[in-house]
Amino acid sequence: MGRQRPRASPCLVLMILIPLTGGTAVAENIDPNNDGSKYAWSENLGWLNARPGGSGGPGVQVSDSCLTGWMWSESAGWINLSCANDSSCGTSSYGVTNDGCGTLLGKAWSENAGWIDFAPSTCGGELTCGVRISPTTGIFTGRAWSENAGWMTFSSTSPTPHQVMTSWRRAAPAGSPSGLTAAQAGGNNVLLSWTALSGATSYDVVQGRLSTLMSSNGNFQSATLACVANDTPGASITIGGTPSVGDGYWFLVRGGNCAGAGTYDSGAASQVGSRNAEIVASGNDCP
Repeated sequence: MGRQRPRASPCLVLMILIPLTGGTAVAENIDPNNDGSKYAWSENLGWLNARPGGSGGPGVQVSDSCLTGWMWSESAGWINLSCANDSSCGTSSYGVTNDGCGTLLGKAWSENAGWIDFAPSTCGGELTCGVRISPTTGIFTGRAWSENAGWMTFSSTSPTPHQVMTSWRRAAPAGSPSGLTAAQAGGNNVLLSWTALSGATSYDVVQGRLSTLMSSNGNFQSATLACVANDTPGASITIGGTPSVGDGYWFLVRGGNCAGAGTYDSGAASQVGSRNAEIVASGNDCP
């Protein structure tokens, strides 16, 4: 038989909110589509509700740096995701953190189930060990571990489909880096540098011929020659090579992070067409 989700009654919701009255006010950003994407499953504890109080209630709040708030278990009661929830960090500093890309670390605490580890260090070959959040969909995957309660699964397709989802997303970098400069770096080498872009953890650089760009009236599909740097972490690279006499090279840079690639577009009103689409169409874009 498949597992059946618990149906919370108004009376149950009222009862489970009582322990938090007078405590720190918490928000939640779970189940943004109101489709029931708020349940994790424990073989020993049953359903774990990441949004037990409904919209705006004492559920789980995901940010770029951490998880705060509470989960509710009929068997284990409240599960505390952060000592910041009840101002206990001076006594016991703990919590679940987000690396900014959805990889979760740290531990939650339950008075009845004990510590719940969102990134167990010893998994014994368990492929779904640890909990992650997709930076693009907000869906939780993987499993947390409790010495007392065992594995807690945050999404599954069988025997009863369930998942936890948040409205948190990691946005791809907006805009393209500014301040792109070129300087001699010895021999035929050129040092390209640009201003670091907010939200970017890596950069792609494409190169093309100026003569082709000019003769095609600014068509980057025909003018793009190569990806000369893919996911480079710094804000500069050294490139070798010399253009033909009377010609030159152009370069474009875009930022990227775990949510995807940014843009080559300048955002200026004077730009004609999409550089992104044309560079992809050239077949020479960075992967």
